[in-house]
Amino acid sequence: MSAISIQPPFPIFTDIDGQPLEDGFVWIGQANLDPQVNPINVFWDAALTIPAGQPIRTLAGYPANSGTPARLYVNSDYSIRVMNKNGSAVYSSLNDNLFFNSGGSVGVNASGNGVQTIFSVSSAPNAVFINGVYQNQNTYTVGNGIVTFSEAPPINSVIEFLI
Repeated sequence: MSAISIQPPFPIFTDIDGQPLEDGFVWIGQANLDPQVNPINVFWDAALTIPAGQPIRTLAGYPANSGTPARLYVNSDYSIRVMNKNGSAVYSSLNDNLFFNSGGSVGVNASGNGVQTIFSVSSAPNAVFINGVYQNQNTYTVGNGIVTFSEAPPINSVIEFLI
């Protein structure tokens, strides 16, 4: 029997103190522009048919659609700003598919489809995250600009390669 990795079904946002973001605000906008001033269409479903009004509110750290935790979907690169209920900035990224972390490394995102195990990368990643969860290095191999997972990342998962 092969091992099955348990993945969180929804993204979670945390407040400045690390606690789940309660009654927070999430804005999604055009890449490289202020998301509050330059919003893009955000949806509650992968088919991009159920629009999510902005700002998106959080409940116990999760984006909430009518009081229920939900996933968010867009059809392009995007910027993001997250603020707590007091209006204090939690974090912001002008391009959430290409960003600089505290170490200055570039990260590139991909999406899992539940089948694909091979992903092209520009350089060997220093770390890999799926839906924000660090992946142990024994769960993938790297070589010749390719990352190969031992198991396909789940459908609609966000894969981050920190280069």
